Amino acid sequence: MTAEESKEGGTREISESVEIDAPRDVVWRAITEAGRVANWFAPNASGRAGPGGHLTVSWGAGAEWTSHFVRWEPPRHLRLVDTLPDEDPVPDGTTDPGSAMALDYRMEEVAGRTRLHLVNSGLSRDPSWDDAVRMMTNGWRFFLWNLKHYLERHPESRRTMIGVRPWVTGTRADVWERLFGAQGIIAIARTPFALRLDGLARHEGNIVLCDRPWAFAGVISSLNDGVLHVEMEGSGERWKMGIWLSTYGLEEARCDGIRKALKRTIGRLFPEQEE
Repeated sequence: MTAEESKEGGTREISESVEIDAPRDVVWRAITEAGRVANWFAPNASGRAGPGGHLTVSWGAGAEWTSHFVRWEPPRHLRLVDTLPDEDPVPDGTTDPGSAMALDYRMEEVAGRTRLHLVNSGLSRDPSWDDAVRMMTNGWRFFLWNLKHYLERHPESRRTMIGVRPWVTGTRADVWERLFGAQGIIAIARTPFALRLDGLARHEGNIVLCDRPWAFAGVISSLNDGVLHVEMEGSGERWKMGIWLSTYGLEEARCDGIRKALKRTIGRLFPEQEE
């Protein structure tokens, strides 16, 4: 994945491609229908698919936005324009309102598979955006992989998301060390890694993404190929960190036990947290 300077104006963009072993119409539904978006992107999604429709996604307070479909050409090209909570809404319709932030998905069929190309454009070239662009780059790198994983490994399943977004203090490097250190929740060799939750058995998995101290992701085979994702979201004296475990086909009681163990472990590692 790359963040490149745009030829138009003072902006840059993130560009990434992924090849998915699924037909284009299946991939199209996965990126436009809220119930399917919630299986690989944000845990909470709502909206209306179709020309002039919209999609609202949320990871919790302070991490939600609405995207409007301004190009609807199934199953080839989808363009979305984002509206953040403090912005005026984009009118319904298929006319691009010229917002600075946009997302284009383009799809082509290659030997029965789908090649999906994503461009997230309109990102400022100002140095104050550098951290945000790096986080977004890691985000798209992970989420497109996660879309592929969902459609190829769990196409008929509904995801159960187990997650926490605690407030933390210190630098990203400090927080990373607490999370991945000797007493932390994740132990990294090269591969596999180990997930260690207080009061539960150790689980091992394969690393998908590791950009220290920014982001981490891996697949845990003993949890039915569930996916662990860690995001270092911010900076400053106090900021949010996200830890998300996507599970598919696990019993409710088992998910509840993991959820409680995760909160218990995070409470030990980050006693300053506030939900």
